[in-house]
Amino acid sequence: MQNRRQVLRGALAVASAGLAGCPGGDGGGGTPSEATFTDPCESAGDLSEESDTDRLGTDDTNTEHFVHPDGSTDEVRYVRTTTEDAAIVYALGGELREATAQFHWHEGEGGALELEESADGGASWTAVDASREEYGEVSASWHHAEVVGSFSEGVDRCRFVLTGGSEAWSGQLGHVEIAWLDDGTTATEGPTLEPTATATPVPTMTPIDGSADDVVFDHFVETDGSDFVVDGEPAYFSGGNHPQVSRHDGGVSADELLSTWSDLVSGLNVMRVPAFGEGEDNYLQPAPGLFNEAAFELLDRVVYQFGRHGVRLVMPLANYWDWNGGIPQYLEWIDGAEKADFYTDEESIEWFRGFVETLLERENTVTGVKYKNDPTIMLWELANEPRVGEAGYDTYKEWVRSTAEFIKDVDDNHLVSTGMEGFYDGDGPVGDDPTRYVETHRIDAIDACSYHLYPDAWGLSDEEAVDWIRDHTRDAHEKVGKPAYCGEFGVEVDRTDDVDDSEELAVRNETYERWYEALVESGTDATMVWDLRNESEYEWTSPWNLHAIYPRDEGTVAVLDEYTQRIRGLEDEG
Repeated sequence: MQNRRQVLRGALAVASAGLAGCPGGDGGGGTPSEATFTDPCESAGDLSEESDTDRLGTDDTNTEHFVHPDGSTDEVRYVRTTTEDAAIVYALGGELREATAQFHWHEGEGGALELEESADGGASWTAVDASREEYGEVSASWHHAEVVGSFSEGVDRCRFVLTGGSEAWSGQLGHVEIAWLDDGTTATEGPTLEPTATATPVPTMTPIDGSADDVVFDHFVETDGSDFVVDGEPAYFSGGNHPQVSRHDGGVSADELLSTWSDLVSGLNVMRVPAFGEGEDNYLQPAPGLFNEAAFELLDRVVYQFGRHGVRLVMPLANYWDWNGGIPQYLEWIDGAEKADFYTDEESIEWFRGFVETLLERENTVTGVKYKNDPTIMLWELANEPRVGEAGYDTYKEWVRSTAEFIKDVDDNHLVSTGMEGFYDGDGPVGDDPTRYVETHRIDAIDACSYHLYPDAWGLSDEEAVDWIRDHTRDAHEKVGKPAYCGEFGVEVDRTDDVDDSEELAVRNETYERWYEALVESGTDATMVWDLRNESEYEWTSPWNLHAIYPRDEGTVAVLDEYTQRIRGLEDEG
């Protein structure tokens, strides 16, 4: 992968900067030979400065819906990060002959692709009369076409322009091939293949008009015994999760998400959003100690928008599961065999803590406020659903303790919790992973008790699910003496099966009413349902996201609205 990226950077560099053409050749001129350049569309950060890199990202989700004519898939595609037009420019150091690309567009949201050419170094552009032949089957409302265009004589660069569509993600470009004449005179030696522990040289995003003055919060969330408090007064929180809003390929911006759900659910005041991402070019940490500035700038915007809308953030710093990098990516970097290695391997600990410290010390490019000083963030979670696994409880507990203390040493403003599911010690109704809910949350550096609830996956009865809420809240308050929060909970609704969706939604609504009633009665201090989606995300998320809640789910929305107001009402009773 590293070799491909370096070749691509060389091939796409701007001609005026002295870099044009793929590495190779004897550097001495001669008879031009036909060559083919291929761009797998894996990293917008590799594109030339002539491209609209401030409006471009990549999407590597739902690859099964993005196919080539031969049936293989586009694992990654270029996608816009705004609804403005975005151009991908190719200047290879020789005359261009023909270009081919795969284009995917969403049936409901639209989108178009234009091919243009230039013979004067990009000073002027002319549309190319390209053919567009649709192929394959429509998959989850995604259409596919092969776009082919031949260039005029003397063309030295071309560009594909993503345009149209009502959503930024609704048109995507995958797998570009360009035939060109290479005379070998413009080859340059590629840069070193060894990454260094510095920020990746990616372009900055379009500036956003905002500042710290727009943020509504003046006080951090703190604890007083078993209560969350803000400025000394009891505080309760109700909201949801969105796992992709902090990614370039998330499909919806933070502003869009919050504008929708703040209107639908009165009093919504917390969301759980990842602050991690490892192993891919467009993630926060593409390689050990290597940080992606563009990805961090997107996270800056997310934190700013949440602060502007008056919604606090709960942010996991890693993931136990193989999604968005997570602990499995750290294991790949260290050649680890078990997830337990993440808790003890010196390199893994160094890289994880290096990332955490970089995040906490980062100054938000919108607000100018360091993350560790931003009251929009309610608390940090060590990870999403960390388990003991093969590590043994003592090793796990020591990792929780030392990691939480490390965070507190860097950031003494914010609360810290585990992000755990809430398993006990093999003697409860769920599983046998001994994360020991009570004992682990008694660690001094842990400020609140985290638990989740998924009866469909865990095999809990209706009664056991309600007891799970009551037991975890009681144990947090009485045995640990700290606040309790349910960071995730959900009921499955399969929108692709033969069962009428309205029947499954009715069951979910009734279940949520029972759960929320237990949350209110037991005094759980914060709740975050999994997960809140915008209507624009329905087509691409509904086939696989069985827990998703959309604005169209009016009955579920009504339940969330009613009980969010009741949970917030506990502040007055406190």
